[in-house]
Amino acid sequence: MPPSPAAPPASSRVRRAVATFLLVLAAPLLVACGDEPPAATSDPEAGVVDAIQQTLRQRARALVGRDRLRFDRTYARRDADFAAEQGRYYGNLEQLPIETLRFEVSHGSLEPDGDSDAYWAVVTVRLQLEGYDVAPVITRDRWRFAPARDGRRYLVTATTDPEWGRAGPQPQPWDLGEIEVRDGPGVLAVLDAGTVVHADEVIDSVSESRFAVRSVLPVDIDDPGGVVVYVLSDGAFLDSLDGLPVTDPDRLDGATVPVPRDAETGGGKVASYRIVLNPDVLDGDEEGLDRLVRHELTHVAVGDRGRGVPLWLSEGLAEYVSVRPISPSARRLQTDALSLAASGVDRLPADEDFAGEDAEGWYAVSWWVCEYVAANYGEDALWALLDGLAGGADQESVVSEQLGISTTDLVTNGVDLMTRTYS
Repeated sequence: MPPSPAAPPASSRVRRAVATFLLVLAAPLLVACGDEPPAATSDPEAGVVDAIQQTLRQRARALVGRDRLRFDRTYARRDADFAAEQGRYYGNLEQLPIETLRFEVSHGSLEPDGDSDAYWAVVTVRLQLEGYDVAPVITRDRWRFAPARDGRRYLVTATTDPEWGRAGPQPQPWDLGEIEVRDGPGVLAVLDAGTVVHADEVIDSVSESRFAVRSVLPVDIDDPGGVVVYVLSDGAFLDSLDGLPVTDPDRLDGATVPVPRDAETGGGKVASYRIVLNPDVLDGDEEGLDRLVRHELTHVAVGDRGRGVPLWLSEGLAEYVSVRPISPSARRLQTDALSLAASGVDRLPADEDFAGEDAEGWYAVSWWVCEYVAANYGEDALWALLDGLAGGADQESVVSEQLGISTTDLVTNGVDLMTRTYS
């Protein structure tokens, strides 16, 4: 008996933005705007740079060595709010598996702060999570330093400058608020006070789903290794992300975010891909969570291989892989899918369709186009399409060359298969 079209869990809205993130890698994630910071008006003493760098080295050693007393000696504590912010930052990084952490004054960036004896300087931060990042993640921001009372050291008095004429780095959850970190086999879960109660559920789902996804992927797609997953009740991190396909981040069930090795060259190599889950999905059933996690893990595994691929294939492949462990009769179809099919579908969805009112239906169409390809040409044809369409290749030409049909025939056949299956 064919499966009946059932609505996804109440918490699932299937508005995944991951492929948008994967595609925007063609452009920098953090684009510099305005002029470069003004050059110093005078040549500051070399001793100032040396003293500041000594403070930054002490800060890095304290964080890696989990030495709170030593860390507290690197910043000015006169401002209670700033001191509390620094204490929270220490508590967050203390929980992370840090492999590399360095703070360095960028060459030529030192500038006096008006008539005071303080200085502004651009600080380059290199942070690598052991077992999760293939290289350090490089970010830059403008920090302020003031001399300590003894006059021999410089202390950090600010770690960002709102007046800086360049975009600051994309913040991570540990930069924005208090986090709770838990880990499991191949999983680093970054949570907060509102979601830490679900830590075991999240870690178990990701750990088990890694093996399920691995069993479907072709052997030439390397295992990405450990996976970082963010589940945060505080919406500050999602709100900070650029490039979301929807104006309301609450509409997202999940996203896979590429973390560039260098924030200023976002279109370059990636240090890791991290998964963000909307905590609302934890209110649904276990099967819905596992399916979503497998979807996002597919994006993580495909990684750079999916750059420039149209969203219909990126999302369709992720849906195809996500349902493999589910028996065919239990594979739920998005509620809008059959209505969209009944209205007449004769084209593959454009990227912007995944942000529109029929987004759920287009996810289903993309999934069933992949089901049609796998059923009639074999699973290898799906991965051949992925490689053929990478880098923005012409869809009509690639589909015709590899499958011998037009893109119109491809989507029509996929929709027909979906309709027959769920009618």
